[in-house]
Amino acid sequence: MASQWSDTQERVRRFFQAKQQQLKTSANLAICDHPGLTGSHREEFQRIYLREILPKRFEVGRGMVYGNFHRSKEADIVIWDAQNFPSLPMLDHSFFFAESVRVVLESKSRWSNEEFQDVLSKAQAIRDIIPTYQQGLVDQLAMVQLELAALREGREHDGFLVAKHHIGSAGVFIQGGASFTANSLTEQLIEEADDRWPDLLLLLEPGRLVVKEYLPQEGRGQLLFYELGDDALLAFTNGLLVLLMERSFQVEQPFFLVDYVFEVAEIDPVSIVDFKLMRLPSQRIPLWRH
Repeated sequence: MASQWSDTQERVRRFFQAKQQQLKTSANLAICDHPGLTGSHREEFQRIYLREILPKRFEVGRGMVYGNFHRSKEADIVIWDAQNFPSLPMLDHSFFFAESVRVVLESKSRWSNEEFQDVLSKAQAIRDIIPTYQQGLVDQLAMVQLELAALREGREHDGFLVAKHHIGSAGVFIQGGASFTANSLTEQLIEEADDRWPDLLLLLEPGRLVVKEYLPQEGRGQLLFYELGDDALLAFTNGLLVLLMERSFQVEQPFFLVDYVFEVAEIDPVSIVDFKLMRLPSQRIPLWRH
């Protein structure tokens, strides 16, 4: 039985390692000298990868995300819930409604400070979009649980203070970035992390993944730096699936890719950087009467 489990892990890891190598190779394909066309080729290659791996509920496109009061910048890759929401095809881009979008991903061929600042500015534009809130089934179930808790404890309440998940953001750099570590962060980068840092940042060539994590009960957040080598794409994909799961109503039990590769799941971050919260993180706070 142990050998069969080991074989399952190895097959999953080999699949993602092969995909990681393909993505690295795609950045070296000099199909033309025009940077815009080369970038389009790279982005389309990544869209093909995502379409292969993501649940069919989610479509992969490109365009701009529009809320009632803010909009994103031009996005390389938009992952949206095509099963439950429409989009509007425009002349030069697709129009995505904020309520439909789960994650926006920015794709870069090579690391540079200018390109990194571009990722940060686009992550902030996404962070500024606030989808309209309407009570859904999850909220109704949470209210039932609160009512039951109130009955058990003999307390009265005024419902919840609800903060929904923001639209997720991610950045991918195919080449370079080996020298960018937690020690590279300036005070300003840490100060602005909540507003500007993407939820996932993948530096594919050095195999580094940075995950933004929120600790609402402690009133802070963290940037977790992982050195994953050939397993970086696997861990990034798992993180992407988690972002989608957290922002969608699940009928089936949640699926975590790293459950099939526990060796990767057990890797600890090499660096942890705390940052202060600028906005209310996703949570439900019961409003108990005193």
